[in-house]
Amino acid sequence: MTALPAQRGRSGNVTVSGDALEIRHLRVTHREVVAIAQRELAAHGPASLEETVARAVAVGLMAGELQRGTDVEAVVQRALSGFEDALATRATATVAQLDELTARLADTEQATRQAAATALADLPARLSAVLGGEAANVQEAVRQAATTVQAEALSQLARVVSSHTEQVRSTLSTDNPMSPLSAAKREITASVDGARRELAEGIAAVRGMIQAQQAGQAAGRRNPNVAGTAWETLVADHLASFAAATGDVVEHVGSTPAPGSNSRKAGDVVLCVLSSGARPTIAVECKNRSRALSVREAQQALSDARRVRRATVGLLVVPDETHVPGPSRFCRVGAVDFVVAADDPTAFTLVLSVLRELSLVIAAGQQPGASVDVGQAQTAVGHALELLPRWDELTRHISSGEKSLASIRTSAETLRRVLTGHLQEAARALRPGSHAG
Repeated sequence: MTALPAQRGRSGNVTVSGDALEIRHLRVTHREVVAIAQRELAAHGPASLEETVARAVAVGLMAGELQRGTDVEAVVQRALSGFEDALATRATATVAQLDELTARLADTEQATRQAAATALADLPARLSAVLGGEAANVQEAVRQAATTVQAEALSQLARVVSSHTEQVRSTLSTDNPMSPLSAAKREITASVDGARRELAEGIAAVRGMIQAQQAGQAAGRRNPNVAGTAWETLVADHLASFAAATGDVVEHVGSTPAPGSNSRKAGDVVLCVLSSGARPTIAVECKNRSRALSVREAQQALSDARRVRRATVGLLVVPDETHVPGPSRFCRVGAVDFVVAADDPTAFTLVLSVLRELSLVIAAGQQPGASVDVGQAQTAVGHALELLPRWDELTRHISSGEKSLASIRTSAETLRRVLTGHLQEAARALRPGSHAG
């Protein structure tokens, strides 16, 4: 989509203030977007177009966030792969250092053995030299020579072992910052911290995706067009069940232009009655709004629907009786236009049956030379239409009576339990020996 500001020299075309995003001097030249806007304007008017554009901006921004968040799996995989590679590299280096340490230990042991051998190699020569002297001093000289040799050998061995021990301790200690194990510890810790950070970023991205999806769903619920489409589908499903029983046909035409027009879309559902050769139709408008339509608005909507869909009868279906311009679930707003609440499926089906017969009577009256008694049929259907509000009132009384009867039954059951308790108590009191003393 191409969006160009109309005034290029002007700054601040997009501003954010508080909880609102304001876009000024915005021009969109995308052909499909313009076509959608034209259809929305022709079908629902400027107010609906403005709301649709605002929602499209919100959905577009959230879609951008979703697109940027689609590499979460790659981020997590990259973090885990990097962590694994780092551990493998560090482990290889550590093994090499330990191999080097082992070789140094072997060299140190060899040096120790050589030092001890060198120190003790002079012992026979010194003993011979001493024995070649004075006989009286042989014993003392030998003892001193042996003591000297032993002391020197032990001293060299102690120095070698001490150096060896210090080197081993320095190599294996994690407190020594220069030791291989300490370096491996630092690198592994850094790798774990890096992996943790990348995973945290991935989790944050997933959380952002969930929040964006929830925001999109909330925006869809607030959009009246979405609620209207869902209501149309619900009514169309009920009409389809009714038509399946009567052998008629239902067409969901809410998004289809009328015959001979490219824009008019009045009439959400059309019920085609197939019981006669005339095949009359009933144009059904589905309205689910927060504010109920007045009689005049209902008349206008049904008149447009009948004219656009070339229908015989018009029917406006609303969610409940609060949306009906009258005291009941059924109201007649014109000669062939009616409003009915769909919260009672039985009443809704009964109204559909009466209006179906009305459409057949009207279609028969429009045919020249009809072989049926149209006048008698019109009288019968007229009486049925007059009885519909009374039937709804009777249904209310029956419902109220059922509630009252249930309350009476509950009270009677309570009274029965109380009386039974008193009678049982009286019977126990009249038994012999029940009054002692």
